[in-house]
Amino acid sequence: MDKQNEKTKSSTSRVPDTLFLYISVITAHLVSIASGTSMVWTSPVLGKLYSNDTEVNPIGRPITTIEVSMLAAIPTFTNIPGILFMPKLSDIIGRKRYLLSAAFVMLLAGVGLAFSNNVALMIITRCIFGFHGSWMVVCLYVAEVTEDHNRGKFGCYFGILHQIGHLFGFVIGPFFSVKYFTLITISPLLIFLVIFTMLPETPMYLLAKGREEECKMALRKLRSNKTEEEIEVDLEKLKENLKKQKEEKGKITDLTKKRESRLAVILGLLPLITTYCSGVTVIFTFLAPFFDEAGTSLSGDIVAIIIVVFKITFFLLTSLVIERFGRRKMFLISSTSTAIPLFLLGIYFYLQSIDSSLIAYLQWLPLTCLIFTVCFFGLGLGPIAQAFVAELPSEELRAVTSSLVHSIGIFVSFALTFLYPIISELGVQWCVWWFSMNCVVGSILMYFFLPETKGKSFVEIQDMLKNYSKLRKQ
Repeated sequence: MDKQNEKTKSSTSRVPDTLFLYISVITAHLVSIASGTSMVWTSPVLGKLYSNDTEVNPIGRPITTIEVSMLAAIPTFTNIPGILFMPKLSDIIGRKRYLLSAAFVMLLAGVGLAFSNNVALMIITRCIFGFHGSWMVVCLYVAEVTEDHNRGKFGCYFGILHQIGHLFGFVIGPFFSVKYFTLITISPLLIFLVIFTMLPETPMYLLAKGREEECKMALRKLRSNKTEEEIEVDLEKLKENLKKQKEEKGKITDLTKKRESRLAVILGLLPLITTYCSGVTVIFTFLAPFFDEAGTSLSGDIVAIIIVVFKITFFLLTSLVIERFGRRKMFLISSTSTAIPLFLLGIYFYLQSIDSSLIAYLQWLPLTCLIFTVCFFGLGLGPIAQAFVAELPSEELRAVTSSLVHSIGIFVSFALTFLYPIISELGVQWCVWWFSMNCVVGSILMYFFLPETKGKSFVEIQDMLKNYSKLRKQ
């Protein structure tokens, strides 16, 4: 590329983002809203399933502890084969077609869940709902329709819209039956299926498939505030990226053969595992019953709404400042800070377990600690980890790498979700303290090993991984 093109590229790389780009990203994340609501579905529903009232409880009897573990955890575990194999299909049929197909399957599974009248059927339909790993392909879609300077900001939208899904579930869950609550939670999928059909495929995918004219059309829609010359510069940049990333066809074996591919997996896992092991996702799965165990005068359902509002606020804040402060710094601040309120929350539950007289003076502590936990979590671990995973791999290995990394993360989430209801009967404090310790360990590991990707193109990130040892010595 000549100097004039380089100058043009430099001068146009940070023009304001278009309304169409915002619509494309937000519409894609309607799937994330549905997934987020599904994640906390158990929180308002468990109270009904514990009831002896057959008018409230669709299974006709109180649910057992082991059934709670199975209902919450098994759908998470069965997501693993879906995440490992299904998103690779998006490399064949395209990100757009895959997401449309996945949303339709989610819609059918949601209807089946709404009319389920036994635990086994609930587990099966919840498994189908999340089997395809659509949220991961959403992250890929967003990463490929955005640019280097705004990829981090829009990458945070997964966390934001996922949390809005949490809020959606917490707000409406207590006021509707299990059937109508479930039907309402899948309504964003209907909107998605209507609007997303009119949105473009990702330019990166189109160019990779040799559909250059369609790629240019997609670029014109997504970056309509750029001139035709600037669009040509962006197209040449995409061609350059593909040329460097696809010198040889990507294979799953390249994950072990190529140093940068191995590092993409390991470094992607580091913040993601810390995110899951912080326990925030587990706590949100059981948020209403979790807070009810604290024994305060506040309702667990009301507390869930309060906490998720704070969480969304800090997810939004992170999306505004991430390109200024960078991924690594935000991860370190988030993980270190999240450990503190979790440790204090563990002290509260310990004092409660020994019937300490101090509990009467500490009724404010559980809500305060949970608010600070989700606020600090929202500064990095929550909104950035998913997008960070999609940044590290090369284009031809992005889907398979993300599948592997997220599968390992989901397995960790399954184990924590399954074990929490059982171990918490021995003492909630032990669970919460363990979550706190995980945040500290994660901070230490990220401080020493995690690189910064702020403002870097996919090619620059690959070059950085190739020279990773040199970077660590600097």
